[in-house]
Amino acid sequence: MAVVDTLRTVEDWEGYFDSFKDHLAPVAHEAGPSISVTEPADTVHPEQTAWARQMPRRIYEPVEGRVYVAHGYQLCSTTMIVGEDGVVIVDPGESDVASAELLADFRRFSDLPVKAVIFTHRHPDHCYALGGLGVTAEDVESGAVEIVAHETFEQWLVNDAGIVGPILTARTSLVTFAGFGPTGVVQGALGPVAAPGPKSTHLPTRTVGDVEELEIAGIRIVAFHAYGDAQDEIDLWLPEHRHVHGSETIQGETFPNLYTLRGTAYRDVEAWREGVDTLLSYARQAETYSGSHMRPWVGNAFIVERITNYRDAIQFLHDQSIRHINKGATGPELVELVAKRLPDHLRDDPWLQPYYGSPEHCVRAIYDGTLGWFSGDATELAAPLHADRARRYVEALGGRDAVLDKARVAHEAEDYGWAAELLTHLVRSDPADTTARHAKAEALRRWGYLQKNMYWRTMAIGGANELDDAVDYSQTYEFQPPDVLNAIPAEKVVAGLRVRLDPDVAADVDLTVAWVFPDTGGSVALQVRRGVAVVRGEVPDDVDATLTIDAAAVRGLSKDLADADEVLARATTVTDADVVRRFLSCFDPVPTTPVTLLAR
Repeated sequence: MAVVDTLRTVEDWEGYFDSFKDHLAPVAHEAGPSISVTEPADTVHPEQTAWARQMPRRIYEPVEGRVYVAHGYQLCSTTMIVGEDGVVIVDPGESDVASAELLADFRRFSDLPVKAVIFTHRHPDHCYALGGLGVTAEDVESGAVEIVAHETFEQWLVNDAGIVGPILTARTSLVTFAGFGPTGVVQGALGPVAAPGPKSTHLPTRTVGDVEELEIAGIRIVAFHAYGDAQDEIDLWLPEHRHVHGSETIQGETFPNLYTLRGTAYRDVEAWREGVDTLLSYARQAETYSGSHMRPWVGNAFIVERITNYRDAIQFLHDQSIRHINKGATGPELVELVAKRLPDHLRDDPWLQPYYGSPEHCVRAIYDGTLGWFSGDATELAAPLHADRARRYVEALGGRDAVLDKARVAHEAEDYGWAAELLTHLVRSDPADTTARHAKAEALRRWGYLQKNMYWRTMAIGGANELDDAVDYSQTYEFQPPDVLNAIPAEKVVAGLRVRLDPDVAADVDLTVAWVFPDTGGSVALQVRRGVAVVRGEVPDDVDATLTIDAAAVRGLSKDLADADEVLARATTVTDADVVRRFLSCFDPVPTTPVTLLAR
């Protein structure tokens, strides 16, 4: 039996974590208690509480006088590297307020100016807090401060903030919709919580590919691509200090989120394992280690063992999933066949506990990433869809009242998952059925209270609040904050209209509009062609209208780019306003009501 299977109480888990604290870097500054929920409650799994207690606000010093790590200020851990005449900041985080606070605390160690900011990847909790460092757009554009990231950073930022930003906002917001406290968000697993406050960013001024040696402020830094929870992940090696920064190739002190429940493009599990192998080749030379969501480690043997266990856990899930897929297993079957069968030494690793990622939801992603959603059973093609399917299930189970009765029995037996499953059919067959909605909400809420995984807990509780019409939509986790959208090139903003095209309105339309940006010298053409919108990087000669408008105005409009009145009001010139109005009428306006995920 794995050791972790014998631990029951908050104190048990705290003692287990304490047994590994000799391998944490020295604490240079105690900034205050954890901003997580640290008091036990009947509505919180004891491991969640014990883990929350590991996150006081602190600055660690893995390399004396040179490398500092601020942990516990926000979801992200920010690393600060002191050079000869300046400081390099790695991942400022997700909140200008939090990054300003940690920088002020760091100033007790160095008052040198910020010379560069490295974004290890494009996720909001790593690159949306530039302003809190006191770094302005003028600083970046003048070259006073470099912004360093992977060469695909912009591509993926545009995707997340521009193309699929609305649904990522909606799904991630289920976490914040759970509220904060013992009946909601306890901690963020990777860090205490996502810190609130204004957000800001800037595109990179310097990009790196597979590997590149940088010298900034007299510091020699080897930046290398090592696939992790993001396709644009870069890690760092400081050879003079024998320090390696693993970004989110090692995601943090938790099982890796090989798939995120908020939704994402497939995270290639084999590429991730290869990324860990690349990181390990540097870590074998390291005496200290830091990451973007963790406390730093010291001791070469401990570092190598942790990273080796991490890569082996990833390979185990992948290889055993493929083994059973080749025997015909489906995604759900892999949960029992693979996810629950990690070798004991991996299950016992203190930094492989399922607080953020979990083997159970990761193996399903491996199936989908390998074969796609279809299991091979044509029933999945022939079955009625969504609401119709739900109505037929309700009828087959004896009607609405019979389903409610069965769900109540399951709830009383504390079989909350089955109760929620039954009630889902009632809600889908009639989203206005408040009795069914409230009953499902309570089942999800009770199930969520039992979970040790942050995402499982908060997705359930946030979804319950949506069903109960108890969501505070002002607490939305925003993937598309205005200052971030302002950083996206105007050409990409216009190109993003293509995923908002209404094919019914555009069915008989064939119009091309050229967008010319005099303030940047750029341009792009977008053609609406009978139900699709085609982006043309080079403006053709035979356009139907030319719109001259500053790129800054386009970025400022962003979500309102389909509003013809707003666009024409900001344009410098337009050759045919009627064409522009007809053209923009083909695109959806940004919805004014929140996206619902469960009450539908």
